[in-house]
Amino acid sequence: MKSALKLAVLFCAIPLLAACAGGDTSGVGINGKQLSSLEPTSRIGKGPLTPKSLLGVAPSALAIRLGAPDFKRAEPDAEVWQYSGGDCALFVYFYKAGTGELASTYVDARKTLGGPADTAACLSDVARRKSAAVS
Repeated sequence: MKSALKLAVLFCAIPLLAACAGGDTSGVGINGKQLSSLEPTSRIGKGPLTPKSLLGVAPSALAIRLGAPDFKRAEPDAEVWQYSGGDCALFVYFYKAGTGELASTYVDARKTLGGPADTAACLSDVARRKSAAVS
C-alpha cells in the first residue's frame, strides 16, 4: 500500500516539475542599481522591437511605438502597462528612476489562459496588432 501511495505522489509531482521547467519565456529587466542611475530614453529605435529594446524608456516613448496600452495601472511611484496580443498579454513595468522620471524596468508576457508566454513572440504579436490598427 505504501509503495502505491509513493507511486501516486510521484506521478502527481511530475507535471508540477515539468511546469517549472519551461523554455526561455521569462521576462527581461534591469536591476535596482541600474535604475538609480538610469535616465529614461525618450525614443525607441526604428528597428524591430525586442523585449530588451523596451527597457529604460519613458512611457511616452513606448506609446509612440505601441500606442496607448489596453490597460494601465498607476501607483505613486510606478505604472504597469498591459498590451493584448492574440493569446497573450504583454506587461511593461515602469518605476521612478534616479531622475525622478518613470522608466521601463521589466517586460514580461503571460498567456491569456494563464502561465508564462514567450515575451519576444508576444511583443511581435502586439506590434503586428498595433500596426494593423493604425494602417
